[in-house]
Amino acid sequence: MNKNKVMIFAILVLVSFVLINPVSAGLEDRAFGTHNVGKVGYFTTNIGQFYPYGGQFEKTLEYPINSSHICMYRQCLMIGNPVNVISAADGRYEEFDAIGGFDAGNAEIAMSDNLETWPETGWPIKDDDGNPIIISQQDSYCAYSDSTNWRYANNGESDKLMNIRVYQTIYSWGLPTADKFVILKFEIENSGSSVLDSMYFNYYSDLDIGGQGNEYNEWADDCINFDKSRETVYFYDSDAYSNEWDENDPFVSGVTFLKTPNDLGITDWHWIDVTIDEVAVNSAYWDSLSWYLMKSDTTYFHNHSLLNVDDFFHLGDNPINGNHYDDPATTQIKDASGNIIGGAMVAYICNGPFSIQPGERAEIWVGCTVGDNEADLLEVTDNLISHYADGFNRLVPPPSPELHVNIEDKQVDLSWSNEIDITYLNESIDPPANDLTGYILYRTTDPTLRSWTVLDTIPMIYKNDLAIVVDKYSFLDQNVDNGFNYYYNLTTYKIVDGDIIESLKLADINNILNQPSAQQAKPQTLAAQSKADMDKIKVVPNPYIISAQWDESRLGNTVFGEPIRNIAFTNLPSPCTIRIFTIDGDLIQTIEHSGDYGREEWNLLTSERRPIVSGMYFFHVESKIGDKVGRFAVVR
Repeated sequence: MNKNKVMIFAILVLVSFVLINPVSAGLEDRAFGTHNVGKVGYFTTNIGQFYPYGGQFEKTLEYPINSSHICMYRQCLMIGNPVNVISAADGRYEEFDAIGGFDAGNAEIAMSDNLETWPETGWPIKDDDGNPIIISQQDSYCAYSDSTNWRYANNGESDKLMNIRVYQTIYSWGLPTADKFVILKFEIENSGSSVLDSMYFNYYSDLDIGGQGNEYNEWADDCINFDKSRETVYFYDSDAYSNEWDENDPFVSGVTFLKTPNDLGITDWHWIDVTIDEVAVNSAYWDSLSWYLMKSDTTYFHNHSLLNVDDFFHLGDNPINGNHYDDPATTQIKDASGNIIGGAMVAYICNGPFSIQPGERAEIWVGCTVGDNEADLLEVTDNLISHYADGFNRLVPPPSPELHVNIEDKQVDLSWSNEIDITYLNESIDPPANDLTGYILYRTTDPTLRSWTVLDTIPMIYKNDLAIVVDKYSFLDQNVDNGFNYYYNLTTYKIVDGDIIESLKLADINNILNQPSAQQAKPQTLAAQSKADMDKIKVVPNPYIISAQWDESRLGNTVFGEPIRNIAFTNLPSPCTIRIFTIDGDLIQTIEHSGDYGREEWNLLTSERRPIVSGMYFFHVESKIGDKVGRFAVVR
């Protein structure tokens, strides 16, 4: 059964809430964002979903980031009490909806490293002095409520809503021991006047190890394991091979409960076949089914003639704690020959019961992890648990420097100040001191940023300076070609117990504007200044061979789609007019060039937006300092 990737938007109603000031919420308040500073990309919304609710996005639990290796179909919240379950997994309606006022209103969730996403009042979490409280290298914050509960809101029975609000914060890091997980904090608020009793929380997870596309059905051969000692449920691939990615040992992914209201961690977990789950999601029994499954009560299933209890409980030969935990061995489904083939599985990962008094909040912390294999996942999980228990004290990164670039002809001049040398103190050591060793300068031409080259490691030598100089440090990169994009990242580092601890290194090109330590540069030819310079004008590459290595190198990696196909005119005067003719003398394109540099690119399209054919072409450059005629060839 193919998974349906098209989610239907809910019928929305406008609601209001009272925090400091009433703020209306509706369709325009729905927003999304992507955590992208570590090795794992994690998508989030402000309606309780961690998968796209409209269209497809790249980073729905992607590892390594920018690899297009995605293992999530659905991860979302279910929160309920007897028998009213608010779900973000319902295929017909979204039952959580955004609360407005927590972001800039541009459909992007507030992200700590992008001030343009913050609401007008500043970062939503503040200390007593009004300063932002930001814990990780990339926090996100949003809030949502049960205002669109389809059982009641749709029938005009708003008085029967549960009246909960969820305040969600996600934390992520790019540090070596913390770049394979994200941590999610949920504060569930009782905004009504009655006690919310017998509450259950479910981190509903439908993960597809090895890929979630339909072509290879990698979503249909998974198994699940449960480690109560770590409060962890994780998915793995039954045959340790991804047909979709054509790779052995596809990465595995898990969910860890770090903190729960009753301090019991995972109290219940069960798996369901996707085909059964998708029917249940769209059934009239959804709330009751989810409620009794979350609390591991088989009564409802035994007493309901249309439901088979064995479809929802897989207790095996040795169930732990009665009905509350499925036996992981039951997920190792075998074929007729006895080979483990796994299945298409959804996991209910739950905690309950707990109560929330009116006006109070219940706090739940969840970690989402990835690992190269099961052993690596458990090591990542142990790091996650220890970092959380330590209050993230070991996750305080060194400060990031601000990198400046000056683009020149066939070179890039990079510089940064000695401010960190002079002003930084590590307050966690006694007495506080600057314990940084130096700077590491990286470069890559790959826009996926999956591999970096170290250009230089520079000692921090100005700790005793008295004055801050903006270009105290400098590096001249002359190993570059004009017209190509180069990405630079500067980090500070220190050595702790033999390990190099660095400040943030850019992991996703979409985040480059938010990280002052990272810069993009494209060296350019200088503009022609005299008539004699006109003879230097040329076309590169010439001949242009479509689909040659030039195509890929212009873009770096075809993950991003078709290569950019264009040629460049170099050493141009500014301003000038470029006219392009066929060998028969027909004018097919006119380009007006201006600016500080002597380079202009052409996308090989005529003035009528048609691709040009193979052949010889002439160009004529007209300017105040002189003219130039030349030719170039295009080979398809």
